Amino acid sequence: MAGKKPARKKKGGKTRYFRWFLCGLLLLSLAAAVFLGFLRPATVKTLSSRLAALTDKPATLFEEPMLPPAPSPPPLKSPPLPVKEARLSIVIDDMGYKDKVCTDLIALDLNLSFAFLPSGPNTKGQIDQAHRLKRDILLHLPMEPRDSKWSPGPGALSTSMSDRDIQTTVAMAIAAVPHAVGVNNHMGSRFTENRDSMLVCLTFLKQRHLFFLDSVTSADSVGYGMARQMALATARRDIFIDNSQTPEDIKTQLGNLIELAEKRGSAIGIGHPHQATLDALRQYQTELREKARLVGVSRLVK
Repeated sequence: MAGKKPARKKKGGKTRYFRWFLCGLLLLSLAAAVFLGFLRPATVKTLSSRLAALTDKPATLFEEPMLPPAPSPPPLKSPPLPVKEARLSIVIDDMGYKDKVCTDLIALDLNLSFAFLPSGPNTKGQIDQAHRLKRDILLHLPMEPRDSKWSPGPGALSTSMSDRDIQTTVAMAIAAVPHAVGVNNHMGSRFTENRDSMLVCLTFLKQRHLFFLDSVTSADSVGYGMARQMALATARRDIFIDNSQTPEDIKTQLGNLIELAEKRGSAIGIGHPHQATLDALRQYQTELREKARLVGVSRLVK
């Protein structure tokens, strides 16, 4: 008994525990890396999908910084005029032949519309002037009148034409009036009464995306009604403002046009390049601005 040596503790126990601790720490680090690298994005993606479903808008995890707001526009020098309910349009027919009176009409500070004859010697220059001022431009298409003593001029459509001739004639007229947004008839009391001829003409206009303004030179014109049946944008003239060529009578007609627009909401008048018409419009422009809103005729077709 006396010769036995006391038992000694095994060496390396602490070292073994320390190694196990390092292994555990390493495993925890790997687990965290796996979670952050694989599991967490899936969770974020799921949340993003749920957010998108709730807002009905694709969710984005990374968005570009918002741009600074645009600077406010400078204040207007004067408040805008109130919008008037009554709208009216005045179309000046027979443009392209007379020189000074036509250019003076275009230069008026009024939003007039202008219908140009395709064969007019001054048509191109006047169209350029009207286009620069952003006025509505129409092709004033010559058509056969009922009374043969009236000549519609060169390039007129007639009821004796074949379908191909009507289409060719209209195409040439359109080419002669660039920037045209629509067409109205010059004379044409016979042609606009003929359903077969008008069908060919209106079909061609629809293909070219041009509206038709019926000048109503005949009470029996079928143009407006047929255009509506064909779903072609259209309108019709309400008042000729200058059948009587004196400034006072023309101003009376302008007053009637305004009254009609106030009663019905809109109205269309047609005038011509007469000196009396120019004088009347100059004298009556204040009333036109104050009592109604003068718009291009394209705003009144439907």
